[in-house]
Amino acid sequence: MNDDAPTPGTPDPAAASGDAPPPPPPPSAPVPPQFQPDKTVMRPADPQPSETVMVPPGQAGPAHGGAHAGPPAPESPDDSLLPFGAFGAPDPAAQPGGPIDPEFPTKASKAGGTGALIAVGTGLLGAAVVISAIRSRATDDGDLDWSNFGVGLGATGVLLLVAFLGSIVARRRVGGRAREEVVTWPGVVGILATAVVLNVGIDSDENWMGYLTGAVLVVLAIIGYVGARRAAFVVVAIAGLAIIYGLAFDDFVADSVDGNEQVTAAVLVAVFVVAVTVLGWVLPSRAVSGVVVGVAGLVGFTGIMATFLITRFLGGFFGGMVGMPDFEDDESSSYLATSNDLGFKESDVWVVLGLAAVLTILWALAAAISNHSGFSILAIAMPTVLVPMASVALAAEHPSQWSGALAVAGAVLLLGGIGLARLRGKSVANAI
Repeated sequence: MNDDAPTPGTPDPAAASGDAPPPPPPPSAPVPPQFQPDKTVMRPADPQPSETVMVPPGQAGPAHGGAHAGPPAPESPDDSLLPFGAFGAPDPAAQPGGPIDPEFPTKASKAGGTGALIAVGTGLLGAAVVISAIRSRATDDGDLDWSNFGVGLGATGVLLLVAFLGSIVARRRVGGRAREEVVTWPGVVGILATAVVLNVGIDSDENWMGYLTGAVLVVLAIIGYVGARRAAFVVVAIAGLAIIYGLAFDDFVADSVDGNEQVTAAVLVAVFVVAVTVLGWVLPSRAVSGVVVGVAGLVGFTGIMATFLITRFLGGFFGGMVGMPDFEDDESSSYLATSNDLGFKESDVWVVLGLAAVLTILWALAAAISNHSGFSILAIAMPTVLVPMASVALAAEHPSQWSGALAVAGAVLLLGGIGLARLRGKSVANAI
């Protein structure tokens, strides 16, 4: 045995002197991610974070009685109900642990009794304005009756004042739905009442009065929309723009139009519908503005197509009376005028129908993008109403060909929709 080697049972001098390397430290315990109120969404159905964490020895909490038990996660005062903001996003103030910033208070999601009081009160004041407008010029000489007119002015002032006070008394972040109700309905009815009393007070048939009325509606509606982001103010602004648009056409374009009145009117309506839909698309209320102006366009095109029908039927009726038709002849006894008796060109009907098709495609695309059923209803109603009217206005000799072609085209589009839905379902399933 070597003299330098330690004898059995004798401790190693190097180990005793402390020169041996220390044992490796234990692996660090994983730390759960910190709760971030601005990025983490907590819902009642979601599992809560685990209350057990791995900690190094010697740091165990007495409450859990083990070497690997850590302190519990902080509890929320009430995590069974998390209020949400007006736009559907979780409110930071409702996250576990309470508000993290005093600038993010919880917004009220319902108007409660405020909505009922505002609705009834606005209706009563609106009725006062209507009675005043009817009676203010009902005298024998047409002079202004200030007793009735003063009531209308007062009711209009109350509506506007309530809307203004509602916008400044309750802050936007804490007022919630109740504040919006106070600003919106008195404001909308007050704007319309302003236009009414303005026309009653001035009592002028000149076009400048119409321009003034439209401008008042648009300007006050913009102010109201700034106070409360509600679509009702957008509808009022659309009405004011329609007044200005129609008067401008009458002043600058109507005199240069010679014939083809229906086509001109159809172009006028189509341009307005497209312009308002495109401009309103930048607003959060894009669906409401597009659907409202779309309904107006649908009504306008229906009226234009009805003028073709009336012209054809009246032409056939009076033409038959003057010509004393032979009632044994089916063709001459028809009340539908022939092409020579028409007061319009058949090509005009096709132009109007083509413009209606453009609007139908526009509404179909808007429905696909916005997922709003109002655009879908417009895209369904336009061909359903106008195409049968056009077939009658054109006195189609073979209506079965019209209906057959429409049925085939509709069936092809429906089959295409089924195929797209199947492909979309597969893509969603693969993503999941």
